[in-house]
Amino acid sequence: MTYMTEMMRDLMRRRTAAPKIILDSTDGPTSLAGADEFTQKDISLSSAAAVQLWAETDASELDSGETMADRLMSLMIGIADANKDGEITEDEQGVLDIALNAAWDYLAKMGVTDEDASALLNDWDADTGDRVKELVAAALPEGEDESAADLDDFVFGDDDQEPMMDAAYKKVVAVRGGKKTRISKRISGTVRLSAKQKVAVRKMQMKSHSAVARMHRMKSMRVRVKAGL
Repeated sequence: MTYMTEMMRDLMRRRTAAPKIILDSTDGPTSLAGADEFTQKDISLSSAAAVQLWAETDASELDSGETMADRLMSLMIGIADANKDGEITEDEQGVLDIALNAAWDYLAKMGVTDEDASALLNDWDADTGDRVKELVAAALPEGEDESAADLDDFVFGDDDQEPMMDAAYKKVVAVRGGKKTRISKRISGTVRLSAKQKVAVRKMQMKSHSAVARMHRMKSMRVRVKAGL
């Protein structure tokens, strides 16, 4: 038997022995594979960064007739709409569910009530959007490093989040405080983003995955490892 043949057989044995996700029920907890957990946290990171960027948005950056609530919705769609065709597929809706629930959690962290979070993320109410935007803007940390630290603490810090499976779409959703999901309405139809909205989406992506954010994340990870967390 050659050395290469032995390596190939060893690789096949490892693939066969790889852990699989086994669901006890559609509503119960599941063991997330590494890729699934990473995906959930990556979406949550983008969602929290979107809320930060949204709260920093000036009215002059909006399109004619666009409300602050509209701008937040466009950022959420920008997270989910992978091919940027304006159509939210079933899989993209699963991503949007995670993003919206993460946005709700981040808004709550900033002091937004469940009532206002629902009016904003379910109904995209313009008046609520203006009010919540001002509240979050006042609560945001100042400085790029502080903002990155806040994102990391929200996504990677210790909390009561548990990975769960959405019964309707079999997608991972964030659960905090015993609440499985609070998003009751879907964004349907074709939602094409304007040029200004696409610029905002790119800024959001840069905010959550910038070099500064990555460096801070690595530093935080080393601190947590040393602390045994």
